[in-house]
Amino acid sequence: MTEAPVRTAPAARRPLLDLSAKLVRRGYVCAYEEGERALPEPDDVLTYGRPALLAVSTVACVATDDKVVSLTYDDGPDPSYTPQVLEALAQYKVRATFFVLVEQAEKHPDLVRRIIAEGHEVALHGIDHTRLSALPLQEAVGRIRDGKRRLERITGRKVLLFRPTYGAQTVAQYLATRALGMEVVVWSAWARDWDGSDAGTIAQRAIGSLHKGGFLLLHDYSGDGVGAPDPETGEGLDRGEATRLLLAGMKRRKFTSRTVSELLAQYPAVRTVWAEKRDPNRLTGMPAAN
Repeated sequence: MTEAPVRTAPAARRPLLDLSAKLVRRGYVCAYEEGERALPEPDDVLTYGRPALLAVSTVACVATDDKVVSLTYDDGPDPSYTPQVLEALAQYKVRATFFVLVEQAEKHPDLVRRIIAEGHEVALHGIDHTRLSALPLQEAVGRIRDGKRRLERITGRKVLLFRPTYGAQTVAQYLATRALGMEVVVWSAWARDWDGSDAGTIAQRAIGSLHKGGFLLLHDYSGDGVGAPDPETGEGLDRGEATRLLLAGMKRRKFTSRTVSELLAQYPAVRTVWAEKRDPNRLTGMPAAN
C-alpha cells in the first residue's frame, strides 16, 4: 500500500508542564455518571505539588461554562457499526473523536478516511485491545510507537492524541507517550455501553452523565466483543440508534459536541494523575478511581 504524505492535524499537543490546566483529584474525574458538577477548589496537595503533578497528569475533560462536550468513540472502525454512528452524527451536524484500534483501521482504511472526510477526528487507541499496563515498559512503548506510525500511514496526518485501552497506563508509559508527541486523553463521563443494555438505556445513561466540557466515553465497536450480534439471532446493540437518541437528548438540553482537539484548543484542560502500577496478571477492567 502506498503511504499517504503525513499532514499535521489541528494542534492538540501542549507542553509537558501545562500551566493553563486545571488540576483535580482522580475522584472528580471518575464521577462518570454524576452529570453536571462544579470544579472543586484545589487542596493543599494540588496547590503545592502542582508543578510535579502537572508533569505526570492526563487530560480528562476541559473547563468551560459552555454547553459543549466531546463524544469519543473507542475500538473501531467497524463496517457494521461505525457507519451507523457516522450517519447519526451527520444528521445532527456534530463532530466527534474516534480513538481507533490499528488492526481495525488497517482492515477498514476507507472507514478511517470517511471519518476524517466527514469532519471528525481520528486518534490512537492501540494496535489491539491489549492492556498496556500489564506489559513491560519497552514492549508497551514499542506498541504505542508502532501503532502511531501505522495509523499515520492510513490517515496521512500526524496522530496527536492517544487513549490507552481500559484507560490503563503506568507513569512511565504516560511520559513515553508524551515523548512520542501525543497527548494522553481519558474521559470524564460514560454510558457503560458494554453492559448489555439496549440503545434507549445507554442513551439515557449518557444524557444523564453530561457535564460542560466533558469527554463522553462511547464505543462504535468493542475490542472485547461486547455488544456484538448474537450468533443465533443476529441481534446486537444498535449503536446508531443509541447515538441518535443521545444526540436528540443533547439537543433538548442545548448541548453540542466537538472534537477533543477543538476543545483543547479553546478551553483550559482539566487534568488528573491517572496511572496504575504494572500488573502482568491484570489484563482487563477499568482502573480504579484512586
